[in-house]
Amino acid sequence: MKSHSLIPSTILYLSLAASSSMSAQAHSIKENIADCDCDAGCFTEEVENFQCTSDRIKFQSKALPHHSHTLMKGITGTNQQFPTPHNLEVGIKRNPQLADKPTYTEPGPIGIAVNGVPIFDPSTQGPIQAATGKPASAMERGELDECGGHAGRGDDYHYHMAPKCLIEDLGREAVDVKRQPIGYAFDGFPILALGWFDSANDIEDKLDECRGVKDASGRYFYNAKSSDDYAILDCFSGTPVGSSRNSWDRRLDNSGKEIVGIPMKFTIDEFKTIPNGSKSCYVMSGTMGQTRVQLNSGNVENVSGATGSLFYCDQNCYGHFIEKPGAGKGKTLIFDRHVNSCPANLSAASNNAFEAYQGN
Repeated sequence: MKSHSLIPSTILYLSLAASSSMSAQAHSIKENIADCDCDAGCFTEEVENFQCTSDRIKFQSKALPHHSHTLMKGITGTNQQFPTPHNLEVGIKRNPQLADKPTYTEPGPIGIAVNGVPIFDPSTQGPIQAATGKPASAMERGELDECGGHAGRGDDYHYHMAPKCLIEDLGREAVDVKRQPIGYAFDGFPILALGWFDSANDIEDKLDECRGVKDASGRYFYNAKSSDDYAILDCFSGTPVGSSRNSWDRRLDNSGKEIVGIPMKFTIDEFKTIPNGSKSCYVMSGTMGQTRVQLNSGNVENVSGATGSLFYCDQNCYGHFIEKPGAGKGKTLIFDRHVNSCPANLSAASNNAFEAYQGN
């Protein structure tokens, strides 16, 4: 079943080349950033069908980083979603302009990385925090992996902070010597990571309120932070414009309904993609945090430290936690397991400690 993402399904036309119209508040650096206008070499191999015209750049991606990146590992709070391939189409309009005043970001997509993976605001989709006026950050809630990303409600992998693994892959030469972008914001201005490898390039004291600055030629860009909250941008200095087109195969349960994972405390130690014919099986293994579950005996217990795997192949082969229907006070989970069509090599389907919590 193909579906469109929670990101609006209109083609996004980001602005790419830096503009000569500048904000009076912006500082500047003495060096020039790389001119990546229409240069496919500034993007990684995960970006496909790269095209450049007089007014825009277009490309496609699966919205997944390089296979060497260790996805999902280190997350302690999960919605039981898996990073799956998407069909992402992005159009980047060239020549951005600085706006008269900034636009503050909201929870959701704020840009695209040069590997074709979306970049989101740091915030979650949760309740507003009185101190900040925004939901809690995904990093504070333990929802991000070692690379700075996670799978969202649409099984869409995206970053909520500086994409650490991507930046490390790009390397010192590209990031701190050539000064190439690591991505683009939805107002069109490039995002760099100066100072990530070479502290002499640290420009934190030159950034404006949105984390932007001009180069020696007057080209505006944002700069990702290399420590602490790994912030990318705090507001748009230009005018943000929509989003990108995205479709993918939704995960379905054995009754044909879309699976929307519920939150649980689960420290992910390993994520694996296992070939399964023309498709794939996805497995996340790890340790359960303090969770109220029903055992197969019918007893309800608070369990912590149990290890096992969440998995999905198709609507007749999956295992994840759901709320126990009619459980009364307090959220009680059971392990919803269906293995009718599971491949023989999927050990998570046949040897999984979470089977003890099916609540029979």
